[in-house]
Amino acid sequence: MSKDLNDYFSNKYHNPCESYEDLVECCKKVKIFTAEKEEKWHKFFFSSSVMIEKLLQEERQWNEKHLQERSFEYLKDENKELHIEKLPENYKTSFANPEYSVKIFGKKFGQLNSLFYTYLLSLTGNCHQHYKTQMTKFLGLYCEYFMVWFQEGANYEKLYETIKSYNFKYLREGLDRDFRKRFSPDYDFYVKWVKNADLTDLRYLFYYGNYVSDNEIMTAEFLNTLPQEKIDKVMHQTAKAYIMGFAEGNKDYTKKKTAILYFRLGMERLARSLILELENKYGLKVMISGVMSGKYDQQYQYDHRFSNALYLDKEYTEYYLKELEECNEALKEVIGEVSGGIYFDPFGEKPFTPKNKTSCMKYSEEQIQLNKQIRSTRSMLMSKYYKRSETSFCIIGFPTPDIGKEFTEIFDKVIEINMLDHEHWLKIQQCLIDALDQADRVLVKGRKKNKTDIIVKLPKLKNPKKQTNFANCGATVNIPVGEVFNTPQLKGTNGLLHIPRTFLNSFLFKDLELFFTDGRISSYNCKNYKTEEANQKYIEENLMFPHKSLPIGEFAIGTNTLAYSVAKKYKIMSVLPILIIEKMGPHFAIGDTCYSREEDTPVYNPDGKEIISRDNEQSLQRKKDQMKAYLNVHTDITLPYDEIGLIQAIKENGDTINIVKNGRFVLKGTEELNTYFKAE
Repeated sequence: MSKDLNDYFSNKYHNPCESYEDLVECCKKVKIFTAEKEEKWHKFFFSSSVMIEKLLQEERQWNEKHLQERSFEYLKDENKELHIEKLPENYKTSFANPEYSVKIFGKKFGQLNSLFYTYLLSLTGNCHQHYKTQMTKFLGLYCEYFMVWFQEGANYEKLYETIKSYNFKYLREGLDRDFRKRFSPDYDFYVKWVKNADLTDLRYLFYYGNYVSDNEIMTAEFLNTLPQEKIDKVMHQTAKAYIMGFAEGNKDYTKKKTAILYFRLGMERLARSLILELENKYGLKVMISGVMSGKYDQQYQYDHRFSNALYLDKEYTEYYLKELEECNEALKEVIGEVSGGIYFDPFGEKPFTPKNKTSCMKYSEEQIQLNKQIRSTRSMLMSKYYKRSETSFCIIGFPTPDIGKEFTEIFDKVIEINMLDHEHWLKIQQCLIDALDQADRVLVKGRKKNKTDIIVKLPKLKNPKKQTNFANCGATVNIPVGEVFNTPQLKGTNGLLHIPRTFLNSFLFKDLELFFTDGRISSYNCKNYKTEEANQKYIEENLMFPHKSLPIGEFAIGTNTLAYSVAKKYKIMSVLPILIIEKMGPHFAIGDTCYSREEDTPVYNPDGKEIISRDNEQSLQRKKDQMKAYLNVHTDITLPYDEIGLIQAIKENGDTINIVKNGRFVLKGTEELNTYFKAE
């Protein structure tokens, strides 16, 4: 697609750009009117108009010629200016920062203006795609917001209604745009660039409009040093793993036409190789709806995670869900052609500990329930049109340079981990499964500072010769190998899950304690803050949200001791993604099961046995009410090997089989897994 975004979407929606120049003139006049005035509202509108001026200039001048005629350093400075207010050193005094905005305007107006400012900052990605339709909508909002203030003064109700009306007015158009960008192969702004750009000229990084940090630059520089054969070998394995995921789930990828690729800026050499592999070998057209940037604005994202609380009410929820369903229905053919998604999971950035601010918007109890309704319905609709029973996925992790000075060594080690022999690992893991299938329950106990002491109840096998409780997971949808996992029964699963220090959903948790009663979290705590109330709130908002309790959805034993030894050697445990962490010890997932929304689809291990542990008491509620059955949360919590005192299979008659003892595999047939451990 060579047309810009404005042309792409003008087929469905009228083109509002006929008023574009008038709105540009309006913004210029606002800037002149508010310049050099000290009153806080004048400063707010002047700051906004300066940012708008930057965006408009970028849209006017941006094209490939601009990219080719400017130096790398010029483009880097230009790129920084576009994103400058989100950078940590500048965010402190940005109106997008609720803390600063509330300090200037007070709580009500401060939160309102901060939300307004986020709409402005979200426009940066539209400049390089010449998406004047979206830019016009915001310019219209800006001019209207200013005129309300100019005519009415600081009238909260009028200003609030302006923003609320904006969110209602353009909701359907925004949904349609986002769905088409994600699922339609006609939207090829990114994929054409990845396939055709000169990746040896690092100026290509600035084409998208994303923020380009030194980390993305160094990633691209490093990948350019690798031989093409090495790149292709890894991507061949990734594509193969993706296709194997269909075979394991008894699905036929040849009925689909497209696949979605998600990757980090700077990883285009990997992306290009994978695109060619999927297109040429498997006949799947690859789509890229966007390219990820580094987490340079984490506090900004954290501050605004509940910002829609400003207008989230029953009326908006009903309208949103109606438009969402109609959008899904209108695009069902395009969505139905998608085979699934492939994710490059970057890791290496320093873990983030957010600053909690009283100035940020929060959900009321009513809004928490409305949010749950939106999430549940959205997930249910997506499963109707983007069916898990017909699609697959694949995730593979790659380190980025900010992991440290040993980046190149770590990268090579991660490639080694990602390329471990799939078939060989399955044979070792089958020994674990054979033992676990004899068990009625499993005991997991921690050691040293880890106080974990939990019993996990397993489903009963009616026909052990043809049935199994645990999936034998190699290097298919989740790279690397390996783990064995199941869905525990809730009743009979009791005890404490404790981990002294862990990162979950990118947040640090200190001395996390989750107590389970019949498979559900009955109490919880951590030691991030001084008070128990603050710690529990932190867990509720960043681990369980929007729920007050969650069931156990998965129990697994990770077997990738090579990954564990590499993490220990290079001291990178805290920055590894869950994709790799979950393979490095026993882990428990809270929330939905691994088979969520495809429990009725038979799944088999390589030995031909059917995996029957696809349901628990929570997911079985789908037979009466899907909204109650699914929680739309699945968070893995892993205990490192050196914190494990005992993993023991307990038979119905009380006999036991030790699996792991004092951090080492002791079950016959699994001894090889200990070879990667460093001798103590």
